[in-house]
Amino acid sequence: MNNHWKAAALAAVISAATLAVTAQPAAAALGSTDFLKVSGSVLKKNSGTGATINLRGTNLGGWLTHEDWMSPLGEFALTRNGWTATASAGNASLAIDGDDTTRWTTGADQNGSEWLKVDMGVVSRFNRVTFGHTDFGGGDYARAFTVEVSTSGSTWTSVHSGAGNASSTVTTAGFTPVTARYVRVKQTGTGDKWWSVGEFNVFNDAASFDRAQWTASASGGTGSANLIDGDVSTRWTSGADQTPGMWVKLDLGARMTINNVTLDTQKDSTSEDDYPRAYTVQLSDNGSAWTQVASGTGTAKATNISFPAAGGRYVRVNQTGTDDKWWSVGEMSVGLNRDDYDLQLTLDQRFGATGAQTIRDAHENTWITTADFDNLAAMGVNFVRLPIGWTTLLNTDGTWRSSAWTKIDWAIDQLSSRGIYTLLDLHTVPGGGCPWASCGRVGPNPNGFWGSTTYQDWVVDIWQAIAARYAGNPAVAGYDLINEPLLDYTEDSADVAKKSAYYDRLYDAVRLVDPDHVIVMGAFFGFGAITPPSTYGWTNVVYELHPYDMPHATDWNAQNQLVTNHLNALPGLLSNPGVPVLYGEYSLYYYDDVWARWMAGLNAQQQSWSNWTYKTRGTDDDGQGYWGFHYNRTAPVPVINTDDSATFVQKLQRFATSTFTRNDRMVATVTRYAGGLSTFAPVSISRTGWTATASGTGGSGTLSGGIDGNSATKWNSGADQTPGQWYKIDMGTTRTVAMVTVQTPASSAATDYMRGYRLEFSTDGTTWTTVGSGIGFGGKRPISVTPQSTRYVKITQTGTADYWWSMDEVTMYSSY
Repeated sequence: MNNHWKAAALAAVISAATLAVTAQPAAAALGSTDFLKVSGSVLKKNSGTGATINLRGTNLGGWLTHEDWMSPLGEFALTRNGWTATASAGNASLAIDGDDTTRWTTGADQNGSEWLKVDMGVVSRFNRVTFGHTDFGGGDYARAFTVEVSTSGSTWTSVHSGAGNASSTVTTAGFTPVTARYVRVKQTGTGDKWWSVGEFNVFNDAASFDRAQWTASASGGTGSANLIDGDVSTRWTSGADQTPGMWVKLDLGARMTINNVTLDTQKDSTSEDDYPRAYTVQLSDNGSAWTQVASGTGTAKATNISFPAAGGRYVRVNQTGTDDKWWSVGEMSVGLNRDDYDLQLTLDQRFGATGAQTIRDAHENTWITTADFDNLAAMGVNFVRLPIGWTTLLNTDGTWRSSAWTKIDWAIDQLSSRGIYTLLDLHTVPGGGCPWASCGRVGPNPNGFWGSTTYQDWVVDIWQAIAARYAGNPAVAGYDLINEPLLDYTEDSADVAKKSAYYDRLYDAVRLVDPDHVIVMGAFFGFGAITPPSTYGWTNVVYELHPYDMPHATDWNAQNQLVTNHLNALPGLLSNPGVPVLYGEYSLYYYDDVWARWMAGLNAQQQSWSNWTYKTRGTDDDGQGYWGFHYNRTAPVPVINTDDSATFVQKLQRFATSTFTRNDRMVATVTRYAGGLSTFAPVSISRTGWTATASGTGGSGTLSGGIDGNSATKWNSGADQTPGQWYKIDMGTTRTVAMVTVQTPASSAATDYMRGYRLEFSTDGTTWTTVGSGIGFGGKRPISVTPQSTRYVKITQTGTADYWWSMDEVTMYSSY
């Protein structure tokens, strides 16, 4: 990077970010001697001359950037344009007014004859409806109901029957995708309460996007059927140089609500450069009257087009530019994406900048509070990786937000006062730095960031503003430049070179205004995905890995092998390229023993770690029990394109951490290693003197088969799984137990695992204390507990399945 560019860029960013660069936030408990720098392959305090330190902490995910599975980003429903509602009684329009504090109600006790009907105006495709009685807690849910659909309003087809639930404020009915104009919910039960509906919504989820229902056409050229054949290596092409008036069009077969169109091409082919030089996107219900929803400039390889959620049966992309290249498309797709960027677009459209910020503030003021920083301090962590969405700093047009720094400054000060460093992580970049919602925008690979010089310039500006604001601040551990940067699932040398060159541009931009802070660079999916620091002369840098094995979440052996592989590889990485490593994200799922070995191993080699994440709204049932220290919050999330502002805010304010379930065992395990403990030495309890009893035994199983230390033998229930089956162990004497592992025989691991469990301890075999409960799965299932004395251990099966419950080994540990 030449000095002329550096000088020009610095002048530009200081001019553009006048409102952004103000007085540097004062550090509190962390002082000047705590300033971190790289020294060889470790971090050291006192600007690299003091004590060695490895960073040990977590991520504050879902706060300053949304991810729909983790935070209450919300969901998109069908747009309500042209809808009308009628009912058996009352003012049905109140069920579709966007206001959860108003309601349609029968005004009389439920007798089985009530109904609510919506005419959507045009034939639409959908697969789910919801009707809520939020804030009407008097039991006004449907005691029983049937969902019917119709194209004519006279002939009806039942698609779902069910019953409401007193413990849930929203009733959900899912079904195979259907095409219809009318939806009717009939209340078929009886009760001494009215039936009330605060809001009625209809959804076209991913299952509704069935290409078998679509047809494609074009203004000319050849191969229009190739637009939707699922094969990016085939293509439609204009066969002529680009001129205004060319178009490609999809007929979706029915009206659908969408917020995205993607035009993709085969990678490393001549088609990559045949992108539209300019475009507009239009939607129509009838193929003749069109509404423009987007316009812009295409990007090489793939063009990802987002817009506020809108409805239509026909989708047309018009090429409006001029170039001596053909226009070619390998695949054309549409979607309804739930990501941070699409949330922001719709909020801005519906509520304006001020109204949208009010909604963001409601979430940010609720999701993380001072109580959460106290929780982290109590765990003993010494740093937090702070994921920041680019939309926290900039408006969607690239201008700076007036409140860009408020929450970032506050978090740094709060954490610093508790002796905790903050790593500033630009978790999303404009256009998306990877194809997943975790990068802020769902899209193709490469996503829009890598093909847009405008977006890349914005990120340079962002990092120079950050560096100017926090230069010299010892509470800031460093700058994590781009989260999970990825140009292709199988990046080649050209991809790596392009990514590394942009990293070098960011490095130079930061160093121009902050020569001292650590810079963190993502090596995603490994060190082969980024050039060595010596290539560009980078110094004071850390490389970051995210070791996940998501396909094998319920496989102890796979998660344990993941840890083994990374710990074994680490000495080589510390030698070459010889920089410190941050394991900035990971989850090892339900395996406390694997977590412990992982953190002990990294502490022993003085390398840094932060699990993903601090809190998540998901539950054990959907596999999120170990994705956050706090989890299990099932309150309704906002409906982004139909809830009014007050309803939006009200829903977001229900997600304070105090309403979540604390994962005590996960907290205890991480707390144990947050102080730097570097040993992992589990101590198993001798099985000598153990005896077992059970609720039943069958087939080739024996009572002793579960405790004899021989995986070739087993105990099984002798009957299909039903709640209440149990297996009890008498250890013969009182022992201290910290963990119990239950192992399903390998030959039946996919079928004979306990669907759920309750673990109980007793010192006398009569009075029992529940010490753990949760979901089960095949293979090895560790269950950690607060270490305590017991003689008797009882495992009760709490689920239902058409398979026996089998165990080939139960092992207990006094420590792990």
